[in-house]
Amino acid sequence: MTWPYEYTPYIWPLFASAVFLAAMGLYAFRDRTVPGAVCFIVLLTAIMLWVLANALGLAGTDDNTRIFWFKFERALILPAVIAELCFALEYAGLGKWVTRRAVFALAVLPFLYALLILTNDTHHLVWTQIWSDGNVHVNRGPASWGAVFYAYFLSLLHLMVLTWLFARSPRHRWIAVWLILSPVIIRATYFLDIIHWNPIAPLNPVVVVVNFALLPYALAVFRFHMFAVVPVVRDTVMEKMTDGMMVLDAKNRIADVNEAAQEVLGIVRSKVVGREVTEVLQAYPELLRLVRDSGKTQCEALCGDTHARWYQISILPLIDRRSFHLGRLILFHDITDQRLIQAQIMDQQRTLAMLNERELLARDLHDGIGQMIAAAHLQAKSASELLAKGETVQVESCLRRLADITQEAKESVREYLLGVKIGSQGEQGLLLTLRYYLKHYSQNYGIRTELVVSPELKYKRIDGIVEIQLQPIILEALTNVRKHAEASSARVNVAFCDGQVRITIEDDGRGFDPKGISAYDGFGIRSMRGRAEAAEGLFEMNSAPGKGTRVTVRVPLRKEEP
Repeated sequence: MTWPYEYTPYIWPLFASAVFLAAMGLYAFRDRTVPGAVCFIVLLTAIMLWVLANALGLAGTDDNTRIFWFKFERALILPAVIAELCFALEYAGLGKWVTRRAVFALAVLPFLYALLILTNDTHHLVWTQIWSDGNVHVNRGPASWGAVFYAYFLSLLHLMVLTWLFARSPRHRWIAVWLILSPVIIRATYFLDIIHWNPIAPLNPVVVVVNFALLPYALAVFRFHMFAVVPVVRDTVMEKMTDGMMVLDAKNRIADVNEAAQEVLGIVRSKVVGREVTEVLQAYPELLRLVRDSGKTQCEALCGDTHARWYQISILPLIDRRSFHLGRLILFHDITDQRLIQAQIMDQQRTLAMLNERELLARDLHDGIGQMIAAAHLQAKSASELLAKGETVQVESCLRRLADITQEAKESVREYLLGVKIGSQGEQGLLLTLRYYLKHYSQNYGIRTELVVSPELKYKRIDGIVEIQLQPIILEALTNVRKHAEASSARVNVAFCDGQVRITIEDDGRGFDPKGISAYDGFGIRSMRGRAEAAEGLFEMNSAPGKGTRVTVRVPLRKEEP
């Protein structure tokens, strides 16, 4: 029996194509779980078998061998086209159309066509005549033309799907370009084969072109990592993120934007991709300033039209492993609920502080000015009774005490109003408030004052709630110095020690015995102690006759939330 094949150098390009196809198939097999990978492997397998059939047909030494491999390669064309379409659908995210029923329906015609090829000698529906003169020639029958039209119809669907992928996904654009280019080249060459134009006989022009058409496939697989899992997962995560995400290239043009960011900004991806980001963000000045300010990376902005919400916007640089600046990533995190909760907490804190202040003010008025008014009333009543009795000397004494009481009440009211005035400047901070108060205190009462602040507090900020309690303590202590100490100087020392603020108010006055304080005189001390405890701090008072008085308050920088 004679071997029906002989060596010909024309088979080497074909075998090289088959090896290259097998290598691409094995490479894609690693990512076979990615949508479209299995169909792509089937497509490469069909093309590889088609190329090998051409090689064996070229090496054939008799007409029967050549005709057999010609029929074999023709039977592979429709399965390859179907695999190509299924691959495009799955890879483009339209895998819901690639069901078992759909694949079975698509495969019916290729199966019937293969049966017609096998039985062509009995009915001649595929080819009315087939012969070989070193090359195989045919006269096409109706089934062959039907298969051609069916193949081109599926190819048109395949190109429509890839075009849709190109328009929809910026990440897949170059991949879609190469996947479109390859079948277009092959189909164009196959059309030339149909009209019997072959300038490179005995080689099949389609086979030769396949070698070049494989290069776009190779670029899609090896260069652009068509089936790499990480980019696919990254794209999926980006679209499903609740946070908005916008990608800018190195020239500040929008490269991509996920669905959440489209909803935040009220934009459409297809209309903004490729445009300058400054053109798109004209309606959001805060965000626009953030994009333009290279030194700033975060801001909060109100975004949206009818249902505007607050977003924390962050900008991150995109730098590759070679330290090349590729662009920037803008993230939009919805903080509307967080801001509402913070606003509610602040309202509650302000309300609580206001109620506490009212309670303390009521105590101050009752036990301070209220007691003075009661004492003034008592002196006036006594003076009236003594005047009725004609005891003018005692009346004069009562009137002097009444004058002293009203003067003291006047000073207390002025002291309180001064405290309210500087309290309204609280945004300047406690230390600036104290400097302002001590300046007026020294001018009004002739007591030399000094404020000493430790350097550690230069870079620290005392919590506003703590400041609200500290200020009245210091004012009350200085009021006591003015009223009772007969001092010539006073000093306020503010220091930071062991994570706490320590405030010391001391004078060079006559001092007193703390055990001999009356209930009336002790109200100011109780008030100071209560305010220190409200700020989660400690209050101490040290004094002795002839040795002045020192008041010490220790409070945390920030009051812990309940």
